[in-house]
Amino acid sequence: MGVIFQSSYSLPGGDQPLTHARIAHAGNWITGGTITSSSTATGYDDAAAENTLTYERWKPSALSATWTNTFAASSSFNYCVIGAHTLGTNGNSLQVLKYDGATWSNMIPTTAISSDMPIFCIFGAVTGTKAQIKITNGTAPEVGVVKFGTALQMPRTFYGGHAPLDLSRQPVLRTNVSSTGEFLGRSVTRAKYATSFAWSNLTAAWVRSNWRTFQTAVEDEPFFVAWRPDATDGFSEVGLCYATGTPIPSNMGARDLMSVQLDAVGHSYD
Repeated sequence: MGVIFQSSYSLPGGDQPLTHARIAHAGNWITGGTITSSSTATGYDDAAAENTLTYERWKPSALSATWTNTFAASSSFNYCVIGAHTLGTNGNSLQVLKYDGATWSNMIPTTAISSDMPIFCIFGAVTGTKAQIKITNGTAPEVGVVKFGTALQMPRTFYGGHAPLDLSRQPVLRTNVSSTGEFLGRSVTRAKYATSFAWSNLTAAWVRSNWRTFQTAVEDEPFFVAWRPDATDGFSEVGLCYATGTPIPSNMGARDLMSVQLDAVGHSYD
């Protein structure tokens, strides 16, 4: 499904353009909340969607269904990310709401989900004591990861040379061939998405203020990335990824500019 925007979304002053990547990671998502849901199917756990273990999932026993994170303290956030889900397969619609202590407000309108690609919901910064996803239509889905927080906005964009994650599927195949060379079929034993994200001409001041938090966050947690969230060009892929190495910035030798490459594997959703 990719990126979903708030109705009539207007880029807040001071934010980076929507051709620049947004990243949700363990250093900027809200932690320490209490999880509740409207219902949970037997064998599933609503708290499972609060961690990043994609094999642990929440599944409601009936629709419509809500999954709510009551924060430990009132918090500011401008995204909701959802991964390892079957909302597209199950024909569901998604809504995102926040509670400010008195009123529930709609952040993302009810939106039909067309695929099981990770979802990156973007809206203007709000403050709330609770945040909620609401699922309607279709049949009960599985949901593996749900996070709210304030996105890292990259100060530079990139395009040329990048292999889009959605087109970088790397299956491990097993082919059966007879002793006479006849093709007897093929099976996919596992699949992944793998690519690299590279940024150049980052100021040293920005890197030193922002990158180390992300760098340490991806040592033991996955992250969500929308490399080009502006959906007007049709390239709004989102990945739930883990880093395959440490993304170490280096000086470019031009003024105080730095570059960094992030190699990552994305969770397979098809």
